[in-house]
Order: sequence, then C-alpha cells, then structure tokens
Amino acid sequence: MVVKEKRGRRRYVAFKTDQKASDEELLATLTSTFSPMGIKVPKIIQFDGSKGIFRCSPKDKDRVLNALAARSGFGLSIITLSTSGTLITLREKYFIVDERR
Repeated sequence: MVVKEKRGRRRYVAFKTDQKASDEELLATLTSTFSPMGIKVPKIIQFDGSKGIFRCSPKDKDRVLNALAARSGFGLSIITLSTSGTLITLREKYFIVDERR
C-alpha cells in the first residue's frame, strides 16, 4: 500500500494576512486558533510576512478553513486565497517563480 493511500493527499492553502507579521506571530495565531478545537496546527511551508502557504491533512481541510473564516476580533487576521493539492500550483499563482530551475 502506498503511503498516500494511508494518510491521504495533503492539501495546501494559500493565505494572506491583514498586516505585516513575523513567523512567530503567524505560528502563535495558528496555534491559538486550532489547538482549542483539537485540530493539528498546519505546517507552514512558505511565508514572506504578508502572504504564504501552509499544509494540512485532507480530513482537516474543511475544519481548518471554517476555523479561519470564523476567527475574528483579536490579533492577526488570516484570509485564505485558494486551496490546492499541489504546492507548485499555488506558488505559480501567488509567488514569483524562479525561471532558472
């Protein structure tokens, strides 16, 4: 059995923040949003201070998106832009791709 069949395909979520933030502020916001709900904190793949990409499991994807949409009031605001099954798709759409690969 292939590993992807056991754990499912990963989902990547592109997002932006309402203000410039550090990696630590982003991680604190994600932790405070997801930990009380029993959702594993997503893995941050890429973050440039105002937009980024994180990875989550396919079974948690809907819960993650709903938790971010419902989060309001305090701290850093995270707005989701798009969800994809491939990282390259989001990088091409929201980040400058280095043509020298």
